[in-house]
Amino acid sequence: MLKVIILVIISELWNAAGQILYKKGLNELTSMSLTTLGGVIDFLKYVFTHPCVWLGIGSMVVCIAFWIAALAQADLSFVYPIGSIQYVFVMLAAHFLLGEKLDWRKLAGTALVVGGVILISMT
Repeated sequence: MLKVIILVIISELWNAAGQILYKKGLNELTSMSLTTLGGVIDFLKYVFTHPCVWLGIGSMVVCIAFWIAALAQADLSFVYPIGSIQYVFVMLAAHFLLGEKLDWRKLAGTALVVGGVILISMT
């Protein structure tokens, strides 16, 4: 089971990297209007030509490869809850890399997620 947990953790680290890259790429968007067809087309042009978005997509491909490897070796009912560790990774990465604020609610909620992951991984 340790091997599966390690595969899931690696997968979720790549997932977190992808989420951070998406957000970093999209932080540069200002108030782009999505209410008209032209606005939607401009938005899509921006999104699909930004390097951070493509790096995020690449990160997600690596994430999926590790996820599939974990699923091949354990039950989904075990692997999926362990994958919720991504909330911890994304929260910490958003704080340290994007400067997002942490408050007691986010920390308490994340602590509950970690507690659940520990309980599930003990089976």
